[in-house]
Amino acid sequence: MHERPITQAQAMRDKAMSVAMKRKEEFLGARVPKVLRDRVIQRASDLGVPVSILIRTILEEAFAGEQAAGRRVAVQGSHAPISPASLPVRFPSVLGWEEIKLNRQMDCSGCGRRLAPGMLVTLGLGLSGESHVILCDQCKDQI
Repeated sequence: MHERPITQAQAMRDKAMSVAMKRKEEFLGARVPKVLRDRVIQRASDLGVPVSILIRTILEEAFAGEQAAGRRVAVQGSHAPISPASLPVRFPSVLGWEEIKLNRQMDCSGCGRRLAPGMLVTLGLGLSGESHVILCDQCKDQI
């Protein structure tokens, strides 16, 4: 049989898998559009964290209300109406929400879109010691 040469991408995946296995963590790969990939990389750079940590944090937030998420999946499977109380909390560190007018450029915490000064956005006030959350109109409708 003729073996294909190992590509740089494959070598990087193999190295990431090796590092993850040493930490006894699992490796998860996903194909995403280039635009999304670039936004994730830029967001991680802006925050000063590795891309893997940013993605892990986003996934942990998405599954923070695991029991509620399980109920939501079961309810959706039966085509029954979804109760707001059964939905998982998307930003568990947020105490409350307020609409504000931006004084400077920011990125949406939900989708990463650049938000210009003067735009009306939704501010999520974090619990003591937690960072704030800024949401554009589209992401605000998903909370």
